[in-house]
Amino acid sequence: MRIIILLLIFALLIVPTSLAAGLEITEIDASVDYDEAYTYRVEDRDRKDSASVPVGNNTKIGVDVLPGSNVTFTIRVENTFQGENPDLRGVFVTITIEDIDDGADLDEESIDFDLEPGDDYRADVKFAIPLDVDAGAYNTIIEAEGDDKNETPYATKVNLKLEVKKQSHDIRITKVLLNPGIIDCDRKTRLVAEIANAGSNAENQVALEFKSGNLGINSFDRDISLESSDEASDEEKMHTKTLNIEVPSFLRAGAYQIFVNLYWKNFVLFDQKTVDLIVNDCTAGATKTETKKEGPKQEVKKPEVVTVIQPKISEAPQDPITSSTELSVLNSPIFLSMLLGGVIIIVFAVVIVFGYLKRSRV
Repeated sequence: MRIIILLLIFALLIVPTSLAAGLEITEIDASVDYDEAYTYRVEDRDRKDSASVPVGNNTKIGVDVLPGSNVTFTIRVENTFQGENPDLRGVFVTITIEDIDDGADLDEESIDFDLEPGDDYRADVKFAIPLDVDAGAYNTIIEAEGDDKNETPYATKVNLKLEVKKQSHDIRITKVLLNPGIIDCDRKTRLVAEIANAGSNAENQVALEFKSGNLGINSFDRDISLESSDEASDEEKMHTKTLNIEVPSFLRAGAYQIFVNLYWKNFVLFDQKTVDLIVNDCTAGATKTETKKEGPKQEVKKPEVVTVIQPKISEAPQDPITSSTELSVLNSPIFLSMLLGGVIIIVFAVVIVFGYLKRSRV
């Protein structure tokens, strides 16, 4: 009788363990990588925040999630079978954050992996939190699924709470585009910057500056209004600035830095980004262009042998032209008149000399 009671007790202890065996989520870690906004550096906020999350339904994820941040979940999944129990194949983790993207879900999936009995694997799942997200707590579902060799499915699930916070004042430079970023002979380019309000308060004294001493750029727009992202449309909470840039032709080749500065209250620096403009030498660029464009034209003109004309010019005798010019001068009336006048003067001189000699004798 005692043996039967002991067997029953042993069975009661074993059954829960057997029922719990299979695929389990045993650890959850969360980390947040913040945007590089200047305001976060001013606040001495660490670039990353991380926490270990207890595995249990409705547990709060203990990290500060801000608009535009990147969240990484590291999920430890284990095959809790032992001994000759089945391997689990094609295991993957899916995480869904409900209603966070303007009412739509965000869901991401890990890579597949296999688990032998007693083994575990840490899978990473990453999310980019929307910039225009509303503050609040969002239901987050973590699921792990896999099959054994007989295609028997195994799955487990945990529900968590992800809280998104907003700062009162949080303005960002969300995009900087320099097109083209490399110039040579055509020294024109265009700089575009986009800013947004990610904070909970509306802003009406925002300034956006483009500045580069080497390029002579000093463009400052003040009193820009950005509505609160909780209340406004995309057009109302964002602003775009465009500047056409023409680089002087005498500027030397090199890399020139352009600063894009964003100010709160028109003077408090909240965000800053830089972009490099590459200026190449014009001659090098022009040579490449001419080679490409003129090559086909030269091939077309090859039948017109230019060298054939030059031998005719160099070999053509110039004497006939010179002779004909001399003959025409000798035959001209002016030349004959001059010749006759010279003869008369000579004869007259001879007569005078002869008369003088005759008188001297007498």
